Amino acid sequence: MSLLTTFTVRWDNGKKSVLVEDIEQLDTALDQIENERGPKGRVFVVDITNGRNANGVARGLHMTVGHPVRNRVFWMGPGDNVGFEPELEPWNGDAIEFDYGHLPTEETPETLRVSRMKAREAAREFIRTNERPTCLAWQTVPSPAT
Repeated sequence: MSLLTTFTVRWDNGKKSVLVEDIEQLDTALDQIENERGPKGRVFVVDITNGRNANGVARGLHMTVGHPVRNRVFWMGPGDNVGFEPELEPWNGDAIEFDYGHLPTEETPETLRVSRMKAREAAREFIRTNERPTCLAWQTVPSPAT
């Protein structure tokens, strides 16, 4: 008998959340979030977590879901933390803003290297494995101040 891990999916800066235990429940939650959108029509930033580490830091994915062109996926855990698809070049189009608590986020071209399909695949893989998804390559992108 295996025990299911419960994951929390949060959006709208944590004002809304749902618990999921499997891919079907995750897809239902992500579909709801995609359809909801922020007050200015922006795609929401979503956290998918399963508790906290020994230091009290959440472990999971901090990502966007549903932008038709580019999304971002950050890993909240050990190792490199910016997910990307190696075949996608850094974003060079108009700025893409995501809704984080009704405030627009500021993304860099290097963080916008995930397609809509791969962002969803990464979320599903995290729910299945409880580990950093292997469907993406990972890097640490220095902040603009460094």
